[in-house]
Amino acid sequence: MAALAENFDGGLRAACAKALGFEPELRWTSQSEVWVDCGAETLVIPTALEMSLWEREAMGQRIAEARRAGKLVFHDDVDVGHPLVVEALAHQVARALGDLAPQKCGLILAASGQGDPASRAQSYRLMRLLWEHLGFARAEVGFVRHVQPFLAHVLERCATEAMPWAVVFQSQWEAEHAEYARVMVQNVRGRFCFAEPPGAHPLMTAWVAQRIARLWQEKRARSAAREPSARAALEAKRWIRTFGAGLIARSTDRESLAEALVKILPSRKFERVLVKVTWHGYATGTYTDAAALDLLLSALPAPAVVIEGHTSSRNLGGAEFDWESEAKENRAWIRQQEAEYFRRTGIHDVLARRKAEYVNVTEEFWNEDAAGDPARFVPSKLLDFRGCPMISFAKFKGPTRLGISNMFGLIPLPLRSAWHGPNITWFARACCGVAKTYGTHFELCGVVEGLYSAVRWNRRGLYRSRWGNYDLIRDAGYITASRGLVAADILAARLQGQDVARSAFFDVVREELGWEEEAAGGSLPDEARMAFV
Repeated sequence: MAALAENFDGGLRAACAKALGFEPELRWTSQSEVWVDCGAETLVIPTALEMSLWEREAMGQRIAEARRAGKLVFHDDVDVGHPLVVEALAHQVARALGDLAPQKCGLILAASGQGDPASRAQSYRLMRLLWEHLGFARAEVGFVRHVQPFLAHVLERCATEAMPWAVVFQSQWEAEHAEYARVMVQNVRGRFCFAEPPGAHPLMTAWVAQRIARLWQEKRARSAAREPSARAALEAKRWIRTFGAGLIARSTDRESLAEALVKILPSRKFERVLVKVTWHGYATGTYTDAAALDLLLSALPAPAVVIEGHTSSRNLGGAEFDWESEAKENRAWIRQQEAEYFRRTGIHDVLARRKAEYVNVTEEFWNEDAAGDPARFVPSKLLDFRGCPMISFAKFKGPTRLGISNMFGLIPLPLRSAWHGPNITWFARACCGVAKTYGTHFELCGVVEGLYSAVRWNRRGLYRSRWGNYDLIRDAGYITASRGLVAADILAARLQGQDVARSAFFDVVREELGWEEEAAGGSLPDEARMAFV
């Protein structure tokens, strides 16, 4: 395989040089990704014809780490039904059959099956394309690491039939699971032939080179279309559109963000600005990252008090206890997990550099040994700043998971399932209740940010969280903001395609917190709306 990979690498370099006009630096990972260094940009081309959920998430983490290191990284995804892939596999199957006519044979596409249902569906699609391409009499799919249908059972069933069968594994190389499939075939008595993986087949080289060239060309075309004049670039940094109490702004630096914040913060002097962040876990792009927090804290007109509570999803694991009844007695371990979260994400450095105070509402709840409804708890330490503005600093990550939902994290218990409730309206009332509690003590403001990343939910997306797969919109540079929380959420929801007039969540918001007609009915700027499509 090493020799084949070396030949593949050489052919790929030559094909890329012909398509791009220069020879890029290629680097392979052990997970069969090609990292293509094109100078200022890096292209990541996954080549595995099948990826597990863990492999997909690990790839996302590698890309995120490269971006945090300052690289511009672009990637695409694998289409197993690409004509060049189908042709390469078909060629290997035809070689394995020799003089046998496909019309008198059956085909078994073997795959690992360890991905999600959508990836297994792609295996069935590939099987059908091969079946139609070569004209097999029958075709089946069998998985090595999934029980429906298990490859060994498929082989046993096919062995009872008179026709010969060709087995091809869904992989470019002789991978571990391909070897498992080969052993399964050898253990069954029947008329089977196993097609060798295509390896450094010229069609596979052309497939990868074609994807590199297409991604490079698309990136260059987007860059050319976005290339602004110096004046337009300056205006874009300070672009603001108001909608009553709310606004949409493109904030790409400290000055432009500060200009937007002036429009929603009180005009009088205040001692502190409280900032409720969203730190629920490690899923890339879904939490308040160090870069966005640093930009916000640098733009505030007063020192910040950053607020959040403990949550079980922010931990790396390693301790077994009941989060509902035993969290307090395990608070030392929980604090260690939080410190590790701050270290890994770079948040600790931002808090230190900006001299921001951090208040954990869960720790304060335990310290005060508070009684009564936890959802109505406000730490005494925060009441020292009564009357100051409080910003709910939320992410663009769905039409209802915005500034109002962000207040949910101020319920001090680390396990909040009782307040999630059975449906979205129950959850909405819990969020609005917390907002009203804090609104009696502080002047609430909403900021929903997509400064460096915004979430676009996609069942086949590159990234994965406990809520499902998603892709990221990089460096959109937009925020929505408002006095109060409602207008900022309405504008952010509409930018993500939500009809707020037909939303059960926003029905509760209208009832509990009021409404903002200009935000709900105003015409959205096309450039901002298209950024989140």
